[in-house]
Amino acid sequence: MDKETGSATAIGAAMLRAAHQLIDGHNKLLDDPVILRLINPEAPEYIRQHSEYFYHPKMMALRTHIVLRSRYAEDCLKQAVDRGIRQYLILGAGLDTFAYRQPGWADELMITEADHPASQAEKLLKLRQAHVSLPENLNFITIDLESDEWTTALDSCIDFTKPLFIACLGVMVYLSRKAVDRIFRFVAALPQQSEIVFTMSQHRDQAPESITAARAAALGEPWITHINHDELSRQLYREGFSSVTFLSPNDAYKMYFMDNHVQIPVPQRSSIGRAVV
Repeated sequence: MDKETGSATAIGAAMLRAAHQLIDGHNKLLDDPVILRLINPEAPEYIRQHSEYFYHPKMMALRTHIVLRSRYAEDCLKQAVDRGIRQYLILGAGLDTFAYRQPGWADELMITEADHPASQAEKLLKLRQAHVSLPENLNFITIDLESDEWTTALDSCIDFTKPLFIACLGVMVYLSRKAVDRIFRFVAALPQQSEIVFTMSQHRDQAPESITAARAAALGEPWITHINHDELSRQLYREGFSSVTFLSPNDAYKMYFMDNHVQIPVPQRSSIGRAVV
């Protein structure tokens, strides 16, 4: 990532979320009108005029992943709120828009967006330019997840005596294994019922992922860490998590596709995880 201009892959993910709003009809996995205000003004017309690019099978699969990970994380967050959790931390927030379109059930949440300084500054600029108001229950924290001390930045906005819900989407693959392990140890030390929803790449040589990884590397953001799900599950249980699950294609179909005639395909692999303390 360019430390001066922020994450290029975050912009790419925003474009794919925007494409879902613009060209996938009325049945959506994620309703995200705010993202259309954060991409470049000419981008919506570009998406419409080049829709065939976004309907290429490999691009469709990537769009599913980008949209599904946010939808699943927000559904898990709703369950956590129903259990009484009132703190939400988005690690590597990028252009996540939940805080700016939050539903009524999130009113009592304290939301913290944590990201690299350059990426966060770029997002704040986009929010100002788009005249998107900042909700009162939102904090911004700048962090470097490769740093040993990044958690200390959270002391001003997180109550560590109470459970915390964390989303870390599209982030871990860009981090060193040491940094990834540090995130999970941080979560494991939180109060019971805290949880994290995250994305993780398993294999370096899967063709669709290899193509996506090559594009990210070309943007200066190479994929670094790949972890087998069975290996990661064993590690997390050893560290004290009470539950570790990965959203399977079959479960995703039953939850989001079976009764919802969306135009993006069912995922072909498990890449979204959920771990509860």
